[in-house]
Amino acid sequence: MNSNIFSKAFDVVKDSPFVTLYFVLYLIVLFLIIPVMLAGKNMFLTSILSVLALLLTCAFMAGWFGMIKTAIVLYKKEKSPEEKLEEAIKLRNNFFCSVSNYILPVIFGFVVLVALLYLHSYLSDVLFGRIDNVLGEISKYSNNQEAFKTYLLNIPESTWNIITKKAVFSYLVCSFLTMVFLFFASSLYLNKKCSLNPFFAAVDSVKTMFGKFFETVLIFIFLIVLNFILMTLQAFYINNVVISFITMILRIYFAAYIIVLIFALYENRVYEESQKNPPALSDNCCDRANCIGQDETVD
Repeated sequence: MNSNIFSKAFDVVKDSPFVTLYFVLYLIVLFLIIPVMLAGKNMFLTSILSVLALLLTCAFMAGWFGMIKTAIVLYKKEKSPEEKLEEAIKLRNNFFCSVSNYILPVIFGFVVLVALLYLHSYLSDVLFGRIDNVLGEISKYSNNQEAFKTYLLNIPESTWNIITKKAVFSYLVCSFLTMVFLFFASSLYLNKKCSLNPFFAAVDSVKTMFGKFFETVLIFIFLIVLNFILMTLQAFYINNVVISFITMILRIYFAAYIIVLIFALYENRVYEESQKNPPALSDNCCDRANCIGQDETVD
């Protein structure tokens, strides 16, 4: 695995402030909407806000992935102030262009992922049994710490066995789905003519994952470990406002870094393929290695 990919992803996040800024603005809007959704007693209003939040998420992802694609394609190790300004303008403009171009494929990917998660939940209930009553009781005691501890201590061992089995099953299935969809966005964006179709992007994501399965698993473990360390630090220093705030900022940058790293990793794999199999001089774009960077928004 090329270690330069990690430094490249870091440089992109560092030198492209709009990538992180737009992500922060999205999180702020989301944090303003979610409390209203949870506190709402009107089911109709809550449903409307939920749909709007989902559409907002899909629209943001469609534009944000476009910004990241542009930052990856235009990457240079050393940049002049003029080049940095030009790239910043392209990133800003590309956000809105990407929303209109990719919103439907992103919604498709989101719907498919939600459907698979729902299917996994249904299979978990079939295989191990339901624990809706436990979840309902836990929600009742969420504001009473002592009552919550007492209830947990009184849960039968058989119920704990079910909870453990369902948790392990969910972790394994969600981890596998994450790896399967790991390269969906990068395939969708870095190969416009080939993969603007979300079906192709989904298939190509699976092929990419299995093509270098060992490297994909290593990257996945690397991301999980780093995220776990940051979560532990934030939980351990939750009463320290300064450290907690710094950890929160680091987690935001880390989330942006993860997506940029996946795009950079995919681009590198496409480049390796193009070196092994140079594309023919034709307009046919049936091979993903022929299509990287072919997007009028970054010309």
